[in-house]
Amino acid sequence: MIPESLARRVALTILGVLAAGALALSGCTTASTDGSHPADGVWGYVADADDAQLEISGTATADELVVDRVLSPSDAWLVVHLDDDGTPGMRVGLQHVTEGESLDVAVALEDVTTEKLIVAVHADKGVAGEFDFSMDDPMGSPDRPYFVDRAELAVVVDVK
Repeated sequence: MIPESLARRVALTILGVLAAGALALSGCTTASTDGSHPADGVWGYVADADDAQLEISGTATADELVVDRVLSPSDAWLVVHLDDDGTPGMRVGLQHVTEGESLDVAVALEDVTTEKLIVAVHADKGVAGEFDFSMDDPMGSPDRPYFVDRAELAVVVDVK
């Protein structure tokens, strides 16, 4: 016969394992900020619209772009690309911003050769203060873009 205290410990252990398994499985169906949602087109970090925003009202020059407002749930990067037929082309500007709201952020630009630019907000999740993103390996890069409502947090801006 098994002592009552041992039976109780075994039962509690089994319940704990079952509960942990249920929590792990439930986590597979919820949105997270781990950046691992390629099946639904989201290959960056999922953010809530109340926590991640990008506002640009003006146009860029060949030398500078001013971002009116960026709201980021963590330290982040403003990344400016040439518009390559609606997709991000060569990177022409990069500016670090801190968690929270940043206003009137100037981004220096180089080698602007298109009439439009694409500005995106990427998380700073790799080495702090170092832009760790490769177009050759976007899923393997820690500083992937934020996605809000299944769309990349990005804005197209005209160049004057």
